[in-house]
Amino acid sequence: MKKALHLYVCKFKKNSGDFLLGPSTKYHFEQMISKDIQWSNFDIRKTVNIKDIEYFNKFDYIVVGGGGLLLPDSNRNNISCWQWPISADLISKIKVPMYVLSIGLNWFFGQNAAMPVNDSLEQNKKRIPIFKKNIETLIDKSSHISIRHKGDISQLNSFVNLKNKNKIKFEFCPVINYVKSKYKKEPEGDLFCFELKDDRPKMRYVGTSREDIYSKLFSFIKILEKNNKKIGIMSHDGSTSFKRYVDKQGFKNYVFLDNSVANEKKIIENYRRVKKLYCSAGHSQMISYALGIDSYTLISHPKLKYFIQDIGKSIPKDGNFVKDISIEGLVSSSGLSGRYL
Repeated sequence: MKKALHLYVCKFKKNSGDFLLGPSTKYHFEQMISKDIQWSNFDIRKTVNIKDIEYFNKFDYIVVGGGGLLLPDSNRNNISCWQWPISADLISKIKVPMYVLSIGLNWFFGQNAAMPVNDSLEQNKKRIPIFKKNIETLIDKSSHISIRHKGDISQLNSFVNLKNKNKIKFEFCPVINYVKSKYKKEPEGDLFCFELKDDRPKMRYVGTSREDIYSKLFSFIKILEKNNKKIGIMSHDGSTSFKRYVDKQGFKNYVFLDNSVANEKKIIENYRRVKKLYCSAGHSQMISYALGIDSYTLISHPKLKYFIQDIGKSIPKDGNFVKDISIEGLVSSSGLSGRYL
């Protein structure tokens, strides 16, 4: 039996998408290589030292991913300038085959590797050469490396001078195939459900504001209620700001679906209660797609747009966000001002 070490955000359980990445990535690797694998886990946010490299080299395979690991501000460091704090020199000392699976660039609008401060465009230009060298070394060293969005690949290629860039493959996030393969489609739910992320509001609501979007979405909820639709609010990762906004308006006639439970069965059960999902999280978008749920995307991040394009859908209007969102647009069959899947 071969031994594999899986490096991912294995200690962060509240985010339902990240939680599903553990079993999904292992499943994907087993489909690629062998089902006869003995797994161990390693927290990818731990700073790597030479003793860790010696430990890595005892395995038959190193598996890195998935997830939006190239985001510069989730695990702030000047070693790699992305979430895995490993120097280029230590990457070069890995002797066993390394598989980097379906990672995401995950930069917000206007963000790049020089911006390590959460919800800020503050830059430290010294980070750029560190990031470039690190990613170049990672690609050269990897036996297999894939990115989860074609738009991410284009953006990365424009930012980093990659002599080996043709090595990068496009692969959907493993959560999609895992959910499709493991969970059969069942009769659709009845909830018109809203999922809004709390983090980085300055970056998510470019050209508008969280308050304005929440106000318009709440107006839409009231229209749905008048038309006898059942309302749901979903927390993908513990985010509850939209729930609190709705509560403050005195609206109580909704079902709250908490997916920050670190329980795969419960997460899927929650999704199966949904008829239509209006979402702002990448994995909410992916899981609903995998389960065949009708979903509408609030493009508060480039990855949401990239995924729509990756599955062959078009986005009729330009722009970073649904800043022109309107009640008419919401109610119409065309979705959220044309930005939907």
